[in-house]
Amino acid sequence: MVTFSDEVKTCSCCGKSSSQKEIMSYTTFGQPDLDLRPPPMKRDTMFAWIQYCSHCGYCSHDISDQKGVSRKEIIESSDYQAQLSSNDYPSLANQFLCHSILLEHENSLVEAAWQALRAAWACDDAKNEQGAVHSRLRAVKLIDDSRSANLEFSKQLGLDRCIEADALRRTGELQRAKELLQHTQGGEEEIIKTLFKFQLHLIESNDTRCYTIADAQKYHDTNKE
Repeated sequence: MVTFSDEVKTCSCCGKSSSQKEIMSYTTFGQPDLDLRPPPMKRDTMFAWIQYCSHCGYCSHDISDQKGVSRKEIIESSDYQAQLSSNDYPSLANQFLCHSILLEHENSLVEAAWQALRAAWACDDAKNEQGAVHSRLRAVKLIDDSRSANLEFSKQLGLDRCIEADALRRTGELQRAKELLQHTQGGEEEIIKTLFKFQLHLIESNDTRCYTIADAQKYHDTNKE
């Protein structure tokens, strides 16, 4: 069961108020996807992970966060507004991508990458394959940029590379995904080794479909050396 509350928030960019959804509680079943996209019913709360000011277009975790003033120039820019109103993505994906744009301008590359990945998940739910591809490629670029800046996308290098490889595989960039995994040690944890093995199996099979961590574990259990 998922419950929400409505809260009136004052936008720190334009000063106008609007009603926003806040998550009160949720129940989740099953395992996340290989890129950590959550299972139902947590996935059904995604629209409340981002707040959107319908007056000026500010997208943030919290539009009353006082960051809107410093972000105002970017919010009003043609690139930001074009993304916000793009017909190539579902509206929720546009909001995640707009937040990603703001974070990238602030060099918050790790969080910007996560927002782009969440946009891909929103596109997955909307059956918007092209939007999902573009969002995942943006996430990959930001992950690479964060690594170049010595920032950790995740606390585990193996998990970091598994998420990036999954994004590449889902976009059809199979060779890039394979090279990424082959040049990375999977770490000592068994689950990381399991994910690496399954990803390489999918890549060799030219399989770009969505799979869960449970699928990886099942493959591991039935293909033990």
